[in-house]
Amino acid sequence: MKDSLKKDKLISLFLSRVIPIDEIRYKIIKIKNEKENQETLEYHTDRWENIAGSYYMIRDSHMNKFSYVLDSQTYVIRQDHKLDFYKLTGISYQIIDLIHELIELKSDFSHASYKKILYHDDKLNSQLSKKIMIRMRGIKFKDDYVRLQSFHRVFVI
Repeated sequence: MKDSLKKDKLISLFLSRVIPIDEIRYKIIKIKNEKENQETLEYHTDRWENIAGSYYMIRDSHMNKFSYVLDSQTYVIRQDHKLDFYKLTGISYQIIDLIHELIELKSDFSHASYKKILYHDDKLNSQLSKKIMIRMRGIKFKDDYVRLQSFHRVFVI
């Protein structure tokens, strides 16, 4: 909020060279702020609908379509059965599920005796996630879909 006030004052200072009437400058700044807030809301709503929506849709329909560790030497690797989430993020939904699973296990087994088991599972899942990503990177898309590498917007002031 403080940064916004500083930015608004700076804009007001620049505008004062061209527009000497305070009310008009403040109205311009107010309209600019409202427009920025609306664009930010639309951007994040779009990201939620596309990324989170595709993840939850896939998650609800991935029964028996998941990669797993058979034993400490054998991995069964399957590519994502729907590629929407991968196309948007460049990450397999299976890896997100593995992370969620590890977080859930850690909260369930906080006792010291389980730390060794969790460490072992973490190592296996780490290898599994690497193998999944190698498999997913090998996919060739017919439509030459450009995946987003970053969700960060760069603002130049």
